[in-house]
Parts: sequence; C-alpha cells; structure tokens
Amino acid sequence: MILSEKIVTLRKRQGMSQENLAEKLNVSRQTISRWENGTVVPDAHNILEISKAFGVTSDYLLNDDFETDDDIPQIKEVKKDNRILHLNLTRIAIMVQVAFLNVALQPFGATNGTDKSIEIIIKVVPILLASIWMAHNLKYEKDVKQYKRNVMIELAYCGVLAVIFLFGYYSEMHSAGTVLLIVAALFYLLFINPKYMNRPFVKNIKK
Repeated sequence: MILSEKIVTLRKRQGMSQENLAEKLNVSRQTISRWENGTVVPDAHNILEISKAFGVTSDYLLNDDFETDDDIPQIKEVKKDNRILHLNLTRIAIMVQVAFLNVALQPFGATNGTDKSIEIIIKVVPILLASIWMAHNLKYEKDVKQYKRNVMIELAYCGVLAVIFLFGYYSEMHSAGTVLLIVAALFYLLFINPKYMNRPFVKNIKK
C-alpha cells in the first residue's frame, strides 16, 4: 500500500472528511486531495503531523512494504535479536579462547619427542581455532571507524594474553598464570568491550 492509499484508508477509518483532516493538519482541503491522489507527496513536517493525527509511525507511512503499523516492531525485533546473538557469540569466543589458553598452560608431563609434538598440537590447535573465531566476530561491527578500533584493541588484548601465557608456562607458575588469564579476560569482557568496543550488555541495548 502506497502513501496516498494509506492516508485515504486511515482518514476513512477514523470517520474524517478531507476538510476535517485539513483543519487538523492546518493545511488546505486541496492539499489533502492532492496527497490522496498521489500528485503531491507530503514533506517531512507533514509526514510527522499525519503520523500524529492517525496514531501511526512515519515508518509505516513511508514504507510501501508495511501494510499495518504492527509490521514495524517485528522487523526491529529481528535486528535486536541478531545484535544480541552476535554479542553473545563474541563473548563465548573470548571465554573459549582463555579457557584453551589455561589448558595449554598446565603441564602435560610428556617426556619423549613424539609425545611432546602431540602435546603441542593438542594445546595450540584449539587456541588458534578460538582466536580465528574471535577475529571472525569482528565483522559484526558495521561502523568502519569502530571496526578498526576493535581490531587494534583485540590485537593488544591477545598480546597481553600471550605475555601472561609465556610467563606462566616458562616460570612454571601455572596457578598464577591461570589467575592472571582470568583477571585479564574479565577486565576485557566487563570493561573494555562495553566501554570501548561498542559491545554493550543486553540490558543496555536500545530498542
């Protein structure tokens, strides 16, 4: 349904004549007639006034795909749900990465060369996969400037984790390494992500 048809339908639904609507919108009856005939399109100010007069949104009036105003919240809800899903996937990837780093930090007790090689593969491959997942989640940020900032912040964060991992592994202070990894991950999740990376918690997402 196009704009002109929506104006006619809404006006008749409320039992208003063209004169009544013209008086309500402070325009001439001829203007209403031209809007309803489709020969003239209301400007932005009048679109807002029409939406107020009929109790609908300007999105409903302007979008030909919307048959009723009830269509609009459904579309917005999908976008909101996708945003929440992407944020949760990002947080899961961060937690998985630090979990695999902690596993790799712990001694396996391998002695011979073959066992050592297997140990390295078991430790390194999951970390690489989790890191790739984290990098993949960066694409969910659509703002180019914010995306570049997020890339730099995440690289710095991964660098910090690498330093902590190497410290704990080679110093054999495994428990201290675990604590530092957890602290770094929590700081990244709870402070850096929402404050600097446009990754708010669900309750802070605007509808």
